[in-house]
Amino acid sequence: MADVRQEMLVKLQGTIEKLKQIRQSKTCSLRPTPRLRTEIEGASRKTEPLRLRYYQVQGVMSLLMMRRMVLGDAAGLGKTLEALAFLCYLWEKSNSKCIVVCPKSVLRQWASETDRFTTGIKTFVVSGTLDQRKAIYEAWSTHSGPEKVILLINYHILARDWNEGQVIPLLPNGQPNPKAPIQPGLLDRLTAAQEKLVVIYDECQAFKSSSSKRWEICNFLSQRSDRVYGLTATLLKNNLIEGFSIYKVIQPGIFTTKTAFMRDFCVTKLQPIRGSRRQIPIIVGYKNLQAFRDWIDPFFLGRHKHAVSDELPTLVTKEVLCELTPAEDRLYSKALSGVLELGDGTIKDYEEHVAFVSLVFCQQAANSPSLLKYKPGDSVEPLFFDEPIEVDEISSKEEALLDLLTEGGELEGDKVIVYTRFASHVPRLQTILEDKGVKNVAITGAVKDTAKNPLRKLAQDAFQDPDSEVKVILITDAGGEGINLQAAAAMVFYDAPWSWGTYVQTLGRAIRIGSLHQSVLAVHLIAERPRVHAKDRHTIDHHTLKLLRSKKDLIDKVLGESAVGALDFGNQNFRRELVQMLKSDKPV
Repeated sequence: MADVRQEMLVKLQGTIEKLKQIRQSKTCSLRPTPRLRTEIEGASRKTEPLRLRYYQVQGVMSLLMMRRMVLGDAAGLGKTLEALAFLCYLWEKSNSKCIVVCPKSVLRQWASETDRFTTGIKTFVVSGTLDQRKAIYEAWSTHSGPEKVILLINYHILARDWNEGQVIPLLPNGQPNPKAPIQPGLLDRLTAAQEKLVVIYDECQAFKSSSSKRWEICNFLSQRSDRVYGLTATLLKNNLIEGFSIYKVIQPGIFTTKTAFMRDFCVTKLQPIRGSRRQIPIIVGYKNLQAFRDWIDPFFLGRHKHAVSDELPTLVTKEVLCELTPAEDRLYSKALSGVLELGDGTIKDYEEHVAFVSLVFCQQAANSPSLLKYKPGDSVEPLFFDEPIEVDEISSKEEALLDLLTEGGELEGDKVIVYTRFASHVPRLQTILEDKGVKNVAITGAVKDTAKNPLRKLAQDAFQDPDSEVKVILITDAGGEGINLQAAAAMVFYDAPWSWGTYVQTLGRAIRIGSLHQSVLAVHLIAERPRVHAKDRHTIDHHTLKLLRSKKDLIDKVLGESAVGALDFGNQNFRRELVQMLKSDKPV
């Protein structure tokens, strides 16, 4: 294991020493390049110079010097610009073609950012039917001329079209013929024909599992590429094994086998397999974390926002306590008890405090009875012998949101992002805001972009336009990555994500280079039970915030302030801890 890695480091020794100097310099610079624009339209819709900040120059030079690495800058620092600038400089001496693989939600944004920051670069966005995609692949692969080309494709389509049309010759008995050559599939064949291919994996945590088909195809593509890069603000979002999986694609020489990785960096115990005498190792903790950092260091560059730029707005947080109405409090008690009747009469019976569904129901009860299918005026039956209670027109949190955003509210007239975990609640929140004259748009997983109707981009542009009447954009986790919303003066967390990594990414929509604000306010709506003693007033909202803060402390201790948000040991762990915290809460 050490021999392979050591041999690679010896070959790169000179480059790594130069990289260390560059990463420590705040005066490094790059001469102009003709494909990178000198002026762009800024957030205020005025033309302004395009200049690379010193840390972005560091990023571009690192990408130019290293053929394989991960750029892990925090959300909002301009990883897309760094990648595009790198291509502009690379293409001064290279005729290579580029593929950018990214989540579907940001395909159009990559095309838009390429047009905004560069000139003389043509993008081919993969979409449509198979025949339409074939035409796009053909146009990209056969393109010649002064323009440089980027194929923009999402992870799902990459995996689907890689082996499209593949033919495996068979023997008469139906088994594969090992002596006959396999006719490769569509993208397998096209990419094999390209020389010095450059591949950029945006949000490269998309292939964090080495057992997935997506990882397998990304690994195939990486193996035949001359340069390979990963972009992500959260390199390790769930566990340390993700680092192994990602780097086996990006720079496979760092680690060898998964078994060796687990031996060196993971604390394991043997767990019996049900119905078998066999035992398998399961991970219960991690070790040698400093060694892990040292191993990836030459092939990882990640900077925390305020460590590299004083142009970013500072984050100011506050909490708004929302006392649950009697009906909401009763629903919350039922959610804690493990037996919950929904508004449509459906009975949900789950084992107390151990099922994931209990967390969902507790959060929905804290958010709004409408999420549990209750309409205004519906009766919530008692747990014991009390009288039924009617559901109010709007929930306590919905009322608090209106108080913030409507006339006389703290955020009246400001551009505001509203985050919620529940896409099903977004249409209701939109209607409530519209009824009070608050113009809004939404980006959720249900909002799709097409070439003829780019709904996500239209929503984003309407919010970003300083002259638009749209003041609020509602987002879910689907809007938590890859979109720029730096017009926002504030964010309202209607509820909080159950992952520090997701929380940081969501904040990153507003805390970005190009913001018009010196500070951004993050408001957390906290449901509170109507009880005398403070400890009895706690809800899932209190517990979630407490856990998020504890995860931040852990991350800072492990990777330091420069990698805040990069290491969150697991949504599953988070949920288990949240369940344990709910156990201390009394249903009544």
